[in-house]
Amino acid sequence: MNVTRAEFLKLALGAGAGAALGVPLKAFAAGMTGTISYLTYESLPTTKKVTGDLIAALEAANPGLKINPLFTSPEAVRKQVASMLQSGTAPDIVNLDIEDATLYANAKLLEPVSDVVSGIKNLPDRWRAKIDGQDYFVPMGVKFTYSWYRSDLFEKAGLQPPKTWSEFEVAAKKLTGNGQYGYAVSSNETGDNPVSSLFSYAFSNGVNFVDDDGNVLFDQGANKVALAETLAFVARMSKFSPSGTNFGWGEIINSFASGKVAMADYIGSRLFAVTAQNNPQLAEVTKPMLQPYGKSAANRLSAEGFMVFQGSKNKEVAKQIITYLREGQRYFDYLWSIPLHVLPTTKEDFHGGYQKNDFVQKHQDIVEVINTAWDQARNPVYDLNGKKPSWQRAKIYTSTIYNKMLASVVQGGADPTAAIDQAAKAARSLVKNA
Repeated sequence: MNVTRAEFLKLALGAGAGAALGVPLKAFAAGMTGTISYLTYESLPTTKKVTGDLIAALEAANPGLKINPLFTSPEAVRKQVASMLQSGTAPDIVNLDIEDATLYANAKLLEPVSDVVSGIKNLPDRWRAKIDGQDYFVPMGVKFTYSWYRSDLFEKAGLQPPKTWSEFEVAAKKLTGNGQYGYAVSSNETGDNPVSSLFSYAFSNGVNFVDDDGNVLFDQGANKVALAETLAFVARMSKFSPSGTNFGWGEIINSFASGKVAMADYIGSRLFAVTAQNNPQLAEVTKPMLQPYGKSAANRLSAEGFMVFQGSKNKEVAKQIITYLREGQRYFDYLWSIPLHVLPTTKEDFHGGYQKNDFVQKHQDIVEVINTAWDQARNPVYDLNGKKPSWQRAKIYTSTIYNKMLASVVQGGADPTAAIDQAAKAARSLVKNA
């Protein structure tokens, strides 16, 4: 079995949307008018259906309003936004990540959305792009990087899910052989999958990459030692992996769902959902676990949400629409269209109304891993110990600098310390010339 990106986007996750799309729209029936463009990379069929229903209800309550959704892919969305900005036709509402919001806010291209964000109760500061006292990003959902394993293979080998790197290596080695691989390692030089996994392991080993003022730290003192250890660990794990030099998100799913590998990392639960869709028997023995750690448990967090560009012709209506999509049952309906993958932005919602869904209730093992990961997760815009979002962190993270550092060690056999020195030099040059 091989799931292409196009096929992957056609897969419905089977949880279905909630039945409460007809929530009263009194607060949003006050005559909103104009044409609003809405660009999103959440384009699974279930999500398209829920988004379409929500938009239709809003348009019905506001006859003078027209919302034009444009569904794209995570791989294409950044280039599309950049191209639209260059041509002077920026979308009114964009669904992107906190890294993008931090960069666009620094470039003075975004409209403040503090009035919307202030209405979200119990929202952690580390999931906000708050710069100079203003919010420029409305978090819609969060995703955690964690791991998956084959419980049948573990039981047969007499293994328990690994917690530490040493246990991870032992398990991967024991589960490699006769066409079977213990773990899937990606060292793609352009995708964000390798960097997502690398950051989780680096955070768990105590690596701080960049400070709040934008100074590069990952080639300094204890950070350099810890990052070198992390790179060496990933290189050792690559010996138990199929060739992953060009692995993207789809290839990671393919390698696991085809039965080829025993363990894999992924952001959220899509790996499980696609495995269940294509290989139900394998899904029965697919279990989640926290990513094994170096010094202490930590993992990478991804936050996605909405931005409003200053070039929007109807900024206030755009913000009203975002508020509408983010409130009450409508919010859960949207999240349930991507169940246990894109999660509520507050723990209170996660443990509250979000649990009232069949898919969520049936997969409490995933809920338990997410709950454990919640407080120890970190976003690269804040790094391991950051107190505010840093555009320098976002700039380096969304470049290919970390990818090339990892690839040089895993693919090229470079000394980790030399690879770190080269990456740090490139990182300082990048932010200096930005």
